[in-house]
Amino acid sequence: MFHIKVKLKESPIHGIGLFTDEDIPKGKTIYSPNPKLNLLLTREELSKLSPNEKETIEHYGYYDELRNGWHLSFDDIRFCNHSSKNNITRQNGDVVAKRNIKKGEELTHNYEEFENPIREGLIN
Repeated sequence: MFHIKVKLKESPIHGIGLFTDEDIPKGKTIYSPNPKLNLLLTREELSKLSPNEKETIEHYGYYDELRNGWHLSFDDIRFCNHSSKNNITRQNGDVVAKRNIKKGEELTHNYEEFENPIREGLIN
């Protein structure tokens, strides 16, 4: 769940992006996951999905090695794009601002914090 106001709009990085609709101070918790609402699929469960369903999980989700399954968030956090110059990061299971973020900025996360960029052959 978000602890800040956000908007979805076209991203200069990729497709649709997640943008803040308020100023955010460094260190503020902006998002807390809700495991009861998020989807977690085993590799076997993923392999049984239709090609379109599988593609959606692989694009908007990630392989969670700690939980040994494909994770897909139920809410708009899945539109957060990757950047090696990310302005948000994980901390104690939540997502926090790495620096002060101005209203209207795109929120970006370094995907390498939670998945192998090559995915070690997990995607066919």
